[in-house]
Amino acid sequence: MFGRTAPCHHFHIQTAIIGAGVIGLSVARALSKKGHELIVLEQSNAIGSGISSRNSEVIHAGIYYDKDSTPLKSKFCVQGKKLLYDYCRERDIPHRNCGKLLVATDAEQLDVGLPQL
Repeated sequence: MFGRTAPCHHFHIQTAIIGAGVIGLSVARALSKKGHELIVLEQSNAIGSGISSRNSEVIHAGIYYDKDSTPLKSKFCVQGKKLLYDYCRERDIPHRNCGKLLVATDAEQLDVGLPQL
């Protein structure tokens, strides 16, 4: 899919992005919109064929991250979820917010403040 191009010494490249998965392409897009000259390097013959292709397609709510022991993971997961839903809505990207059913498996889990059915 990707052929050989002219040697890079003919170009002024400010940034090299390693990996053409979801994160690499998102970073490349954001930087290029700000005028950065960049190159995306990918070891595969296709974009998004590495870890990004193993994505479960679930937008995580952050419920598994303890706010005390991993406050940043919890905070960024919750913020990221909101940003991702906003991004999809603003661009008419089809998505579903179908919710999640949590089932307590022991007595300790019953008293965490979640609504009961």
